[in-house]
Amino acid sequence: MRIPPFARYQRLLASFGIFVSGAIVGSAVYMSIHQHTYNELYVQMHKYLEENHDLRADIDNLNKTKNKQTLINVINVHLLPKSQTDLISEDIQKEIEGDVKGELKLVIGQKATTVRDSQALYERLITQRTYFLHDKKYVVEVKSIILIQTEMTVWITAEEKKT
Repeated sequence: MRIPPFARYQRLLASFGIFVSGAIVGSAVYMSIHQHTYNELYVQMHKYLEENHDLRADIDNLNKTKNKQTLINVINVHLLPKSQTDLISEDIQKEIEGDVKGELKLVIGQKATTVRDSQALYERLITQRTYFLHDKKYVVEVKSIILIQTEMTVWITAEEKKT
């Protein structure tokens, strides 16, 4: 039996190798674009779900207290960056804001004068609280609490705690 010379297939094998390499590089580029797009959609979906949840909670709270104008109806929480170098991703910011809002849920339905007189209590409730999100610890501090008519607004900062 005679074996054909390898020189006949040398160019064919080189062309096949270049084709396979191009397919691998092309699929890697495609997957990176796909993952980037998927990540953006996930963050956007999470933001819309959080907004939907907040709006539904606001509607429920407003329906509970629609005839009582001196009660707290809405709680707004805003997370400010502690410094320009310690920026937190948007989905973690929303989770921290939601957790703080959950802590302050007991304020809804209380009289505005009672809440105004005990702002220090609510500040101590949130300050130095540690939240565990995505295998990281975040420590929250209150910057300010403002009470305007039936709406309570809280500005907080969060810092990743290194362990």
